[in-house]
Amino acid sequence: MHEKLLTKIKEVLVSSAIKNEVIEYSRLSREIEGVIPPIKLNEPLGEISLSCIKKGFPPLSAIVVNQQTQLPGEGFFTWVASQMGYKDLPHSEWLDFFNEQKEAVFNCDWGEYLDTESTDKKSNTVSIFSIEDLNERLSDTSYVIGQETRYYILTIKNFLETATVGPYQYQVVILENHQEISKYTLEDKNSKQMLTPSKKKGLELLFEQNPMVNIKDITMVHYKQDRLKGSPWEKESRNDLEALYYKLENKRLRNIVKHDVETEKKQYASNYKDGEVKQYYGNRYERKAKNRLKAIEIHGTQCAVCDFKFNDVYGELGKDFIEIHHVKPLSTLDGAIEIDAENDLVPVCPNCHRMLHRKRDMVLSVEELKEIIQSHISINS
Repeated sequence: MHEKLLTKIKEVLVSSAIKNEVIEYSRLSREIEGVIPPIKLNEPLGEISLSCIKKGFPPLSAIVVNQQTQLPGEGFFTWVASQMGYKDLPHSEWLDFFNEQKEAVFNCDWGEYLDTESTDKKSNTVSIFSIEDLNERLSDTSYVIGQETRYYILTIKNFLETATVGPYQYQVVILENHQEISKYTLEDKNSKQMLTPSKKKGLELLFEQNPMVNIKDITMVHYKQDRLKGSPWEKESRNDLEALYYKLENKRLRNIVKHDVETEKKQYASNYKDGEVKQYYGNRYERKAKNRLKAIEIHGTQCAVCDFKFNDVYGELGKDFIEIHHVKPLSTLDGAIEIDAENDLVPVCPNCHRMLHRKRDMVLSVEELKEIIQSHISINS
C-alpha cells in the first residue's frame, strides 16, 4: 500500500511538472483521495525529493505550495535544501532557491525519472535497517577513514530514508582508541532532521569525558546504511568539524571549569584529617563554577598581575587554566552574597595568588602586588 501511494503521489507531481503548474498541498491531498492530510504530506514529499536528488533530478516537492504563501513548506528550505548541499540556507535566499528549483522541475525530462523508478522496483534492495550490518561495520573499524585518531565521534542513523513512520532515531557513540566510552540516543517522533543535533551532542559528550581534547585528536564519521556510495560511512570534513568545535567552545570551557573545581576539591579533601580545621589563605577557585566561568569569559586566562599564561609554557595541558582571586576575601564577607564576576573576581597565576594572600592581616590588591614586582625589578636591574 505504501509503495502504491508513493507512486500515485509521484504521478500527480510529474503530471503537474509536465504542465508547468504548481500544486497546492490541499489539492495534492484530494488527488490521493485524502489518504494523507495536507499537514502530513511533508514525509512522503521529503522521501520523493530525496529519491529525485539521489538520481540527479530536481526535487519534485519544489512545486508543492501553500495556498496562502504560494511557497513550499519550511522543510523544503531546510531539509531538502541541505540534502542538495545548501546547508543552513539563509531565509533571505529562500525565494531565489524556490524559483530556481521550480524552473528546474518544469524543464526536466520526468519520463526518464519514471523509467529509473521502474528499474529500482525490480532490483528492490534493503528496506529494513540491519543491526547486524552496523555491528559488523563497528567491529571491523571500517569507520577509520584516512589518518587514525585517538577519538571517534560516530553518528549512526538508525532508520532508512524509506521509513515514513516515526519515531526516528540517531545514535551517537564516542570511541577512545576504538573502545566505547560514551553513548547517547536522539529521538524525534516526526522529523528525520537529526544529523546536526547529533553532531553537537557528540562533541558535548566528548567534552564531558575530556574537556581538554585537541581538535587534531578527533574524527567525526556518519553512518547511513542506505547511502548510495560504496561505504555507509562518511567522514565529516575537517573544516566543518573545526567550525563546530569552536562554536561549542563555551561548553568545552564549562566542562574544563567543572573538572578543575572537582579536582581541586578532591586534592584538598585528601589533605585533611577528620575533625581537623584549617583556614586556607583564599579559595584557589571561586566556589561556584559558574562564577569562575563568567570571570574567565570577561577577563580571560592571563594573570592580571604578571601576565603569565599557562598555555604559553605548558601547551595544551595549560590551555584555559587559571586561578580566580576574590578582590574581597571570602572570610570578610558576611554570609552569602551575589558575586559580580567583572568587579569581584580576578584571574591570577598560583604564585601571584599566594603572594596576594601572603600577609595574614591584609590581602594585597592586584595594583599593590604589581608595584612590588616593578620595584623589585628596578632595584635588581
